Amino acid sequence: MSYVSNDPNIDHIYLQKIRAKARGGASEDYPKHNFTIELENKHQLAGLENEDDWILGASFIDKSFTRHKLSFDLFKLFNDEHEVPDCEFVEVYINFKYHGLYILMERMDSKRLELNKRDSAACIFKEPPVFVDPKIKVNRNPYKGNDFYHQKFPDLPINNKSQEIKELREFINYAHDSLFDNDITLFFDLDDIIDWHILLLITHNSDAVVKGFYLYKKESGRPFKLALWDYNNSFGRDNDNERHFPGIINWEKNMLLNRLVNSNTQGYKDRLKNRFVELVESDILTTENLAFMVDENHRKLKGFVKKNEKIWPVDATPFYDDADFEDEIIFINKWIPVQLKVVSEYLNKL
Repeated sequence: MSYVSNDPNIDHIYLQKIRAKARGGASEDYPKHNFTIELENKHQLAGLENEDDWILGASFIDKSFTRHKLSFDLFKLFNDEHEVPDCEFVEVYINFKYHGLYILMERMDSKRLELNKRDSAACIFKEPPVFVDPKIKVNRNPYKGNDFYHQKFPDLPINNKSQEIKELREFINYAHDSLFDNDITLFFDLDDIIDWHILLLITHNSDAVVKGFYLYKKESGRPFKLALWDYNNSFGRDNDNERHFPGIINWEKNMLLNRLVNSNTQGYKDRLKNRFVELVESDILTTENLAFMVDENHRKLKGFVKKNEKIWPVDATPFYDDADFEDEIIFINKWIPVQLKVVSEYLNKL
């Protein structure tokens, strides 16, 4: 791999051997693939931190290239302590032939999430079905038959932590109300969960209600936390490219959020409403701020998108319409103020 940057302060890479593989679930069927790349040595790419493991997101189904980054950056504005993949836009060439515009993202691993690896309680799970109703059958990990909760750290044969996540799921669903009210903060910081709940409502990411996150614990005595991951199903498009109207997603199928609201655990409903108002009044959840964020991405991308669209046509078979990059930016900017109003009215009545 070679890497060339316009920033004179960043070292170039010339013909370094790397390991690369295609990645993705449903997106594996798209002609433009996502990739995991592993460098021989850590290197700063696109102004991000020095790392040797990276993700190249194809953004094939999201012709705006902005939905992931917009969602991640917005959650970070809620609270700088929230964990999201830092990402930037890059052009990729394979065997010296242009392969398209990509989103370079950090991997959510033990280093990035600052785990105390010497602590036996430290762990990471990718999209564990911990918030899914136990009555619903969930497909097991197709790659590891005994890894129902998709454990990423520690290595499963060394320390299988499935029982701990199973008990957490049972607590969420079956604990007596008084026990749930008293002990929920041993497992989660409710302020974090409230911010996540609001982000789900604003982005209308129905796919992320029970997945689209990493569940992790840094060390003993600390609650579980969520790091965002998959947010292309947001801001007016589903993850199959179909448009969705502004509205309220079915967040109730997340059993943690369902119980927090319906039991009004520790005044959850008022805290949810008040936090939304706080984010509006601090000019984070406003049409103006979100339009500014969208336009910043537009500014970065507009000189490169047409080149990508020449080899990855916007009217290809998987798409529901022939909207191009500029059409998508206009659509998102029209969708946002309507969604903000819908969420505000909904929370006022909650």
